[in-house]
Amino acid sequence: MNKKNILIIGGGMAGLTTAAYLIRAGFAVQVFEQSSLPGGYVSSFVRKGFTFPCGPTSFGSNGIIFPILKELGLEEKQQFVRIRHQISWDKNDISLMNPAQTCHDLKKYFPGESRALKRYFRWIKIGGAAFYDSLKSGMMFGKDVFKAILQLSFRHPLSFWAFYVANKNTNRSLHEHYFKDVFLKQLLNQLGYPVMAGKNTLGMWASYYYDSWVPLGGMQSLADLFVHFIQENGGVVHLEKRIHRIRIENGQATGLELLNEEFIPADWVVSAVDLTQTCFELIGRDHLLQTMVKKLEKAQPSESLFSVFLGLRDSIELSSTLNRFHESHVVFTCADGKYIKLVLLSKDDPSVAPTGKHCLVISFLSPFEEWEMFKGNLQAYRTKKAAFAIELISRAEELLPGLRSHIEVQEVASPLTYERYTSNWRGSTSGWNWNPTNTPHFDFAKDLPIKHFYPVGHYVSNPGGVPTAMITAWYISKAIMDQVE
Repeated sequence: MNKKNILIIGGGMAGLTTAAYLIRAGFAVQVFEQSSLPGGYVSSFVRKGFTFPCGPTSFGSNGIIFPILKELGLEEKQQFVRIRHQISWDKNDISLMNPAQTCHDLKKYFPGESRALKRYFRWIKIGGAAFYDSLKSGMMFGKDVFKAILQLSFRHPLSFWAFYVANKNTNRSLHEHYFKDVFLKQLLNQLGYPVMAGKNTLGMWASYYYDSWVPLGGMQSLADLFVHFIQENGGVVHLEKRIHRIRIENGQATGLELLNEEFIPADWVVSAVDLTQTCFELIGRDHLLQTMVKKLEKAQPSESLFSVFLGLRDSIELSSTLNRFHESHVVFTCADGKYIKLVLLSKDDPSVAPTGKHCLVISFLSPFEEWEMFKGNLQAYRTKKAAFAIELISRAEELLPGLRSHIEVQEVASPLTYERYTSNWRGSTSGWNWNPTNTPHFDFAKDLPIKHFYPVGHYVSNPGGVPTAMITAWYISKAIMDQVE
């Protein structure tokens, strides 16, 4: 019997995970990635021996990534390092180690909020631990869900109260409810995304305390691991191959049209690129229901970033300054109240920098709308980009005096850069917007009823991120396999 032919658009973690499962199940699989490197948002670039991430600087397994690696037999083939987070302002630094420690340290700076801090971090302790245990239970894979809920209720008897509070609130409404001090609320609001559902706030704290990781060698090593698995099992990963169109005939996906007009037939087509591009460009409005068009036109992406990537030469002065990094991931509030995020990549993984040198990423949220006007005006764009980079480095020097004198390598990415290189719509950092009032909800059987076609990735389910990308791939792979059996 001929192998069923699967064509996958996009070589990010959603596409690669889908391919890995289907190739293992005996399908003929081809992945088409427009970039020269696999991984999509989870890839890396190298400058003079410094390795920088194209997207996230860490991720949580969320009870998804590590189980998938184990199921595919890849668990022992990639090492991961546990990383931690920190908040800083002025001369003050607080590591985020566990709820009790964070509460204790914040009380020293905000004694008037002691009772409120105790109440808030009691909620975090109860809800965060329960959230983490629920993810580890295998519930995300639909395994023994009822049993997992029962066990959760015995281990964490107050978890339902914590989840009830979460479901009624956002991060901002929680902080407004618990606290009066404006600066304390600001410090907490700056963690994660600007507005998140309460359950995602619990997830954020659970990730900070129990579940933040980086792959040794940089993010690219995780994508490369999957590519090697796919190729050694007979699959093909095409790089620098951009798809023009998904061919739809009589309501069914029949294959892919390349830019050179070549047509490749398929039994199934899977799109792992963002849903807006998938629907409006690759499928076309003629094949979409108006309900789907309206949902996509109303939907908002998650916030975009402006980032500066720095390779630093070492010195006695710099080493002393870098002692402010008690943890590698720092949210720093500047003197004017604005905040930036700094990640000392080489603290967790020295292999990403030449011996004795350092890799640093500085970023802040920057609305895509402020950059969109520069499309087609290269000179004005470069001027604005350079000015933003100077501002960001100046802000970082409030934490790290003398930083600019140690710069050996500098690269800059605006929201337009992220959109161009990752194809994430409007430079989105993590699928759809995390604000629950802006988050779209899809029923693909009704909204996108195209036979033998599936979307996967962090635009398919909320919230976004690497774990979501990979769990959607797991479910779609299973759905395809079930249809063949």
